[in-house]
Amino acid sequence: MSLSDVIEYVKRKEKTLVVFNPPADSTLIADLRDYFSTQNVTVTGKQTSSGEPQNVAVLRLNGDVLASVPVAQLRELLTGGGLRETGVGIDDTDYHEILQHLKETTFTSYDKAEMVNISHEIEDRALRVGSGRLLAGFQESAKLARQADRYERLATKPLDIHTFAIPGDSVDVDSITHHTEATAEIRESWFVVFDGDGENGYKTALLATEQTPNQFYGFWSDDPEIVDTIGEYLETTYLTAPPQ
Repeated sequence: MSLSDVIEYVKRKEKTLVVFNPPADSTLIADLRDYFSTQNVTVTGKQTSSGEPQNVAVLRLNGDVLASVPVAQLRELLTGGGLRETGVGIDDTDYHEILQHLKETTFTSYDKAEMVNISHEIEDRALRVGSGRLLAGFQESAKLARQADRYERLATKPLDIHTFAIPGDSVDVDSITHHTEATAEIRESWFVVFDGDGENGYKTALLATEQTPNQFYGFWSDDPEIVDTIGEYLETTYLTAPPQ
């Protein structure tokens, strides 16, 4: 397993939203594809020979039905919102039946500025919780140096903070544990993983690989299983692995 394998594993958990028998002149499918463009879901339409059911959409994962909702609810969603204007994911308060299954993971391409913003949101959550483990991959030590003030502030809390970069300039941030790892995935991967101090509701992670300079592909997830998978991989590979 590798960090890129984790990304592929999450990608394979892509869901399918099937709208049954949409009118021929409807833009609903295209509108939903645009709306859910950053969520890990494929939107498709299906015409049946009987023309039934109508005005129904079904969300599936690996053939299993997760939710079934009236098309009218999806139209309301397109009109009234639900996707957060800032941050990640979906506010599912008013659309619980469908959105509870889509809110956990945002899967897309990011530029450097977006990566920094998401990283800061996760770090801020760790700061608010004030305990637990925070794992952060910076690729290069110079990037950590530019965030030294932020990590010194995080280190004032009883957080177990581990940072990662390829060998390079020394890192001088008190009360964190810095790991230098001469591996391709540490050079290519940007990650921030907070274990929520064991509380599933606080767990969150960002994981992406650099595809071209300052362009990253990956995801941000609040799914506890995914967060734990990343954390366990980093634990066994870099924190407790015997020296080579």
